Parts: sequence; C-alpha cells; structure tokens
Amino acid sequence: MKLILKFYDMSSLLSFAAMFACIGVEVISRNVIKMPTTWAEELSRFFCVWAVFMGSASAWQRKAHISIVGLLVRLKGRVKEGLLLFVNLSCEFFLAAVAIGAAMLMQSSYGNKTTALEMSISYYYLALLLGLTGMIIFQTEILIRQITGWFKPAGRAAADTAAGREE
Repeated sequence: MKLILKFYDMSSLLSFAAMFACIGVEVISRNVIKMPTTWAEELSRFFCVWAVFMGSASAWQRKAHISIVGLLVRLKGRVKEGLLLFVNLSCEFFLAAVAIGAAMLMQSSYGNKTTALEMSISYYYLALLLGLTGMIIFQTEILIRQITGWFKPAGRAAADTAAGREE
C-alpha cells in the first residue's frame, strides 16, 4: 500500500510542478518577451487536473478529505460500527459508480481534441479514472481493516488502539 501511496504522491507532485512550470513559461513569454504561447495555458490546465485527482487519492488514504462526524462521535458500540460500515460501503459503491462514469466519458470523448495541443480529451478523464482507482483501493483497505477488526480478540483490539492503529 505504501508503494501505491508513493505513486499517487509523486504523480501529484510532478503534475503540480509541471503546471507551475507551464504557468511560469506563459507569464514570461507574455509579459517579458511579448509573445504569448498557444500551448502553455492548455497544458497547465491539463496538469492541474492531474495534480488534483492524483492528490485526491493520496488524501483519501491519509483521511485528509473533509468529513462530517457530528453524529458519529455521539454514537457508541454496535450502532457506531454499523454506521461506519454503511458509510464505508456507500463510499465504495459511489467511487465505483463514478469510476464507471469516468471510463464511459473516456470512451465517448476519445475523438474530441484540445484546441492548441490537439490531444484527446480522454487524457483529462484518465486522471479522474486513475484517481478514483486509487481511492477505491484505499477504501477497500479501510473496509477490510474494519471487518477483520470485528473478529480480533478484545485484548488484541485494545492493543491495536493503544498502538495507534485504530481507524
């Protein structure tokens, strides 16, 4: 899982750096050289999309997305576990549905080209699909840990909690 997380971290970082470089080229060419480029804005938008979706998968693994836990902190025991299972399963199905939609968008937009670079619009949707794939992998890991945690002996679960390995 660490290798997958590293892939998403590095992809997001490299995409952000490339976006930053494209914007820098555009600023210099437009304001200093007085000859704007036709490709830098489009390419920076492309890298922005990739940085966002690769970073979203990374944030999912780190639980860095915004979540509302007002009800969850008030619940205890089986009710809390049941709600967590429902939420985690709902997230899994939602992510899978959006991934299927992204794949369909990739197929339907394959022939559409961008204006300056004339590359397929599908490459934008590929970032969405890869980001969602990472989120599905990380969400599946969360579900597996949650379900297998129910079958641990009480002493082992307490030791995991004390060691900071609890959800």
